[in-house]
Amino acid sequence: MGNLSLYQPGNSIFHCCDSRTKLLLIVCFAVLAFLYFNPLVPLALMLVALAMNGLATRSYAFTNALTKLFLIIIFFFLIIHGFTNPLGKTPAMFWGHQLTIPFFGTYTLEGAYFGLTFGFRVATVALIALLYVSTTPPVEVVRGMVKLGLPYSFGFMILMSLQLIPISNREVKTIISAQRARGLVESSLLDKLKGLVPLFVPLVVSSLERMETMAMALESRGFGYTEQPTPLYEVRFSFKDIIIVAGAIALLVVGLILRFKYGKLSWIDQINSWGSIFWPGERVL
Repeated sequence: MGNLSLYQPGNSIFHCCDSRTKLLLIVCFAVLAFLYFNPLVPLALMLVALAMNGLATRSYAFTNALTKLFLIIIFFFLIIHGFTNPLGKTPAMFWGHQLTIPFFGTYTLEGAYFGLTFGFRVATVALIALLYVSTTPPVEVVRGMVKLGLPYSFGFMILMSLQLIPISNREVKTIISAQRARGLVESSLLDKLKGLVPLFVPLVVSSLERMETMAMALESRGFGYTEQPTPLYEVRFSFKDIIIVAGAIALLVVGLILRFKYGKLSWIDQINSWGSIFWPGERVL
């Protein structure tokens, strides 16, 4: 049976850290990613987060479905904002031609700028969150949140939500294999899209049945009877946690100082001049 959680066992520095330290890393990376309106800043943070995942979980950091999904999200942000962002004014030229789609308009440089910036921001936060869940045992996730003063039921809810991801992924593979054995047609992209409907129905039904079974199991074991159940595992800060926390706070302080001193570092005002540089001879409106 495959792993029923996102946690990947290991002995890296992030596996040895307290869960609260990794929660602080999520906050610091999120603040820094949204602090500047420049795609290079969240891009650099995204690459750092990806490198940290690679250091902690090796090949899993690059082969798991979530990392691929985050990278696909960047592409969708780039496309959607490029065509639909209301602040887009400068048409982008592709081989001397404007790219226009009916009902959406023309692809713009400002839209692409917004898409890259927000896409890298979302991917940065998602990758550092993936580092947290893939290097933190489930029991530490709950215990760390309780240590921060959050209710035990809240930590348990977050834990169950995270565990549903690999469980649902396993059920999707099982349902697809069963449908293929029954002659599921996948000769074209349209056929694959049509196949999502018979996949969605049994997945929802099995998820509801699982939730009902889990609710009865929790009730029979007296879940919620005490607000502070006796912990079986205690989490403590170590010297590594102190070093990482100090480094994260120092990086956040430097980022805030640079933000107040140099502003958002936005390039949005130079978009029109970029068009003249990238496509010489073409007049950018």
